[in-house]
Amino acid sequence: MPEGPEIHREADKIRDAIGNQPCRYAYFYHDHLKPFEKELVGSTFNSVEAHGKGMVIEIEGGHYFYSHNQLYGKWYIKPAGEYPDTNRELRAELRTDLNSALLYSASEIEIMDKESLNEHSYLTKLGPDVLRDVTPELIAERAGSDQFNGRSFAALLLDQQFLGGVGNYLRTEILFHSAIHPKDRPKDLTDEELLEFGKSVLTISHRSYESGGITVDDESLRTAKSRGEKRKTHRYYLFGREDDDCRVCGSTIVKKKISGRRIYICSNCQNR
Repeated sequence: MPEGPEIHREADKIRDAIGNQPCRYAYFYHDHLKPFEKELVGSTFNSVEAHGKGMVIEIEGGHYFYSHNQLYGKWYIKPAGEYPDTNRELRAELRTDLNSALLYSASEIEIMDKESLNEHSYLTKLGPDVLRDVTPELIAERAGSDQFNGRSFAALLLDQQFLGGVGNYLRTEILFHSAIHPKDRPKDLTDEELLEFGKSVLTISHRSYESGGITVDDESLRTAKSRGEKRKTHRYYLFGREDDDCRVCGSTIVKKKISGRRIYICSNCQNR
């Protein structure tokens, strides 16, 4: 499933392609959205913003296009009227004079008014977005609160009510970067360690957003590439690298299943 950095990058592309331009054509796969195909024509796409793993496109006239990619959704940008060569199924198209923003395979698409948007079940429960208006201090404060401090970090980082946009690969990489074992709880850490955790959340999330999915530092990336590692592994410290050597200490990376999802651990680096 795409995580916050990927959705923010998709929002950037969509904003650049159709933002502040009038809609010339709209298509929706779902029958209940068909009336909007004509209604949106002529209306300007005012803004495009990621919210955790969801996206909201504000459209002139009080309409808000909401989508969540889930596991398989993917946006494509093409010149107006052109389509990608893909076996995916087109779910929505938003077209201007110049470009089309095309959403394939997503299972959750809605068009709402402002009131419905403000009551949306996902958006109203979403914690602070890790790529928007959040500080290490705020993250540390939330982690240390009564609501969250008794849960394992492995579970907490998959909870979108805690922080919006963090998913499975970010979870592994953040915990490694902050030297926290997945089974540790915020209540087990000092205030200073929680602050360092908050810093790691932002460092890893922003690094992934800015680089297009790379979470390692520049030196680690150069070393990994020199070893002949492919992108699937050279972009990460631990994720997807079961039985390989830790980039920091050389210990063997192990894979476990915690909170229903795979996670990768260096027992040496993450042993407080």
